[in-house]
Amino acid sequence: MDSGSERLLTDSMMLIGIDDTDTIDSEYGTGKVSRLLGAHLAEQLPEFRWLGSVRQQLLVDPRVPYTTHNSSATLLCEVPTTSRQKIIDLAADFLENIAADGSDPGLCVGRRSDVTESVREFGVDAASKLVGEERAYELARESGLFLAEYGGTGEGVIGALAGVGRTANGKCGRFIEYGQIRSYTGTESVERLRSDGIAVVTPDGSVIESGAVATTGWVRPLLRGGSAVLEVKERADGRYRATNVDD
Repeated sequence: MDSGSERLLTDSMMLIGIDDTDTIDSEYGTGKVSRLLGAHLAEQLPEFRWLGSVRQQLLVDPRVPYTTHNSSATLLCEVPTTSRQKIIDLAADFLENIAADGSDPGLCVGRRSDVTESVREFGVDAASKLVGEERAYELARESGLFLAEYGGTGEGVIGALAGVGRTANGKCGRFIEYGQIRSYTGTESVERLRSDGIAVVTPDGSVIESGAVATTGWVRPLLRGGSAVLEVKERADGRYRATNVDD
């Protein structure tokens, strides 16, 4: 699909995957933790640019322990000079301090260029079938990705690696932080969304360049073709509405 938007994912991009940082009673879910982590890293590292976070849906099954929806989060970052180890150290320390008691946090860090086809397939599989911790570590070692656990059972490494694999594919997941998506309120122009780096398209992939979008205060673009894409349908009143917003 040619959405007309600039491709966001590059091979040099650093991907930071986290999972299982929360419990049913904790203050912050994994999505919120990813947003706090991105802001923290940007504050600590002047050359670090956090572009956003992508939520990845994993298998929902009684055999899989999860808090509410079994989703992981992956941060998209540009880090031209910072060493990977410095990012790992800061992220690990942050997770150890913010993760809820009783959670099973996992962390995965690496360049998109290091995400092998096997890791990408692991991410795809994690959405529809049971995948294991041992296999996650094996794939991380083979690809040179950093993968580690920070408490509890450590099963969060599965979602952390799967999130990185799925995000590296560039064709699944939805943004929970990107551009100004959390500042949109009522009706916003398509032009504003496009200026924020979000392509607006119809379900068949046709690009929309003008018009109005009824946001209802909730805009969560999809990661498609390596870009942020908001799929919309036209309403009876002539405005567009995102297809991933419930009526």
